[in-house]
Amino acid sequence: MRGLVRKGYDEGRYEEAYARGNASLDPFERCLCDELAARVGGQGKLLDLGCGVGLPYDRYFSEKGFSVTGVDISAKHVERARRNVPSGTFLVGDFFSEDVKGRFDAVVSFYAIFHIPREEHERLLEHVASLLREGGHILLTLGADDMACEVSEDFAGAPMAWSSYDAEKNKALVEEAGFDPLLVAEDYREERHLWVLARKR
Repeated sequence: MRGLVRKGYDEGRYEEAYARGNASLDPFERCLCDELAARVGGQGKLLDLGCGVGLPYDRYFSEKGFSVTGVDISAKHVERARRNVPSGTFLVGDFFSEDVKGRFDAVVSFYAIFHIPREEHERLLEHVASLLREGGHILLTLGADDMACEVSEDFAGAPMAWSSYDAEKNKALVEEAGFDPLLVAEDYREERHLWVLARKR
């Protein structure tokens, strides 16, 4: 699955299809990112898992004063993220990459976690908790529908795969990993996502 996702993002037209070159958050996303930034207070260390090209989220958090580190499986996207957000540190790697070191004040992941097998989501959330300082925050988009593994032959011009539990299961996994949810919302758009803002116990 990882190989298919890497190939899909390296060969697809993600920026063109999702207009990420304009570096703007829609009002729904901005509300949640503003809430995270206010709770952390800026000047903190933030890790973005599945950072893509760094737009719009990493540029937003960088401009808020965060020290941003991003990790992405696509070398093409990491190269572009380094250009788009020069103040950030961007690494090619997996969500579990040992190159990510230290403790963070916040971990974010947007439209990315469902690109690894759902059987790994519990372990990933526990790993995220281990990367956070006490009282650190997460802001994640998770799947809202039950998908063992769904594959599209043409996602922005290349194959892509998704895997997720339903919304209730995902909420439970977040809590079991040691987080207290502060805000949970289902996306209002046609593509269903579960947004979770939570604090590490």
